[in-house]
Amino acid sequence: MTEVTDDSVDARALSLQLAVNRAHSAARAGDLALAARLLDELGELDWPDAGRVSLEKADTESGADRATVLAALNLRAKVHAQRGELAEADACWSRVEALAPDDPDAAAGRRTLAKIAAGRRHARPVVHTGRVAVIAAALVGAALIGGGGWLFANADDGEGGEGGDGGRASKSVAESDTGSERLRVESRRADELKARLAAIEDGFTADAEQRDSTLDEVAKRLAMPGVEIRRHAEDVQLVFSTGVFPYDSVISPEGAEALTEIGRRLADLESEAGTGVETTVVGHSVAVPGGAPSGGSVVALNRARVAAQYLAQDSDLRLTDFRLVSADQRRGPFPATDANAPRNRTVTLLITPKEPRPAP
Repeated sequence: MTEVTDDSVDARALSLQLAVNRAHSAARAGDLALAARLLDELGELDWPDAGRVSLEKADTESGADRATVLAALNLRAKVHAQRGELAEADACWSRVEALAPDDPDAAAGRRTLAKIAAGRRHARPVVHTGRVAVIAAALVGAALIGGGGWLFANADDGEGGEGGDGGRASKSVAESDTGSERLRVESRRADELKARLAAIEDGFTADAEQRDSTLDEVAKRLAMPGVEIRRHAEDVQLVFSTGVFPYDSVISPEGAEALTEIGRRLADLESEAGTGVETTVVGHSVAVPGGAPSGGSVVALNRARVAAQYLAQDSDLRLTDFRLVSADQRRGPFPATDANAPRNRTVTLLITPKEPRPAP
């Protein structure tokens, strides 16, 4: 099982934030088709500790994650509105209000849509498709998407707004200035997020390379006659060609000799190669008539304990350096047939790299 670390959760959260910022930048540039596509791709998320859930059902207890979800939904609503898709915009803002009833953008957006529905305000999308072709439209789009304004024509709302055309023009300039400042802030934030994500990804890559190098060294150093090396992505498994225990927990001379040699090599890995590993000794047993057919057994656990004693006896390793477990009777190293029964009265070893120490 793959453990979900804090770094992997941070990486997913940063990836989401970067995607929302890319959509935000596309909308500012007037490329509403790209913004809509980027936002649509966020319809299902790998949300930390919650599986794949929709935006509106994401974890709302985490401030940073909640803010990102709200930003995505608000931006999606504004893009819908600017494209003239008013019903879709209202649906998005409705979901925002379900998550954050006091959200000012959602409240103001739905008020504007209600005025349009009542015929008290004209809806004239700034852009229908493609990129903005008019400089004035791009200026309005930049101010409105990021600065809290609206994605509709600058028309009288029917309620006697003050200032006339001059007042509205001054307000548009002020909103443009605010939008430009917000764009600079968002650009800096996006750069910081990219740097953090790159650092986390670099750390994951370095850890993976170190793990692969350690497993390669383990496989090379523990290769010996009578032992099969099974190299997996996360560990190296040592399987003995013949059963180590002829009966009960009595070890064979060949098994004792092989385990003693493996113990010495494990100790050398730590001291000479500086390769930190952890060893799990898995005891195996065969289901017998009248006995439990599954669930592990005392015999298998005793075999793991005896094997660990031989691993430790001629090395600097201690019994506490090993993890002892019993395997299910149905999960021997070889298929559960009568012919393989002697080979499955054995132990196997799982060698895994130690987790890297956290940076100070």
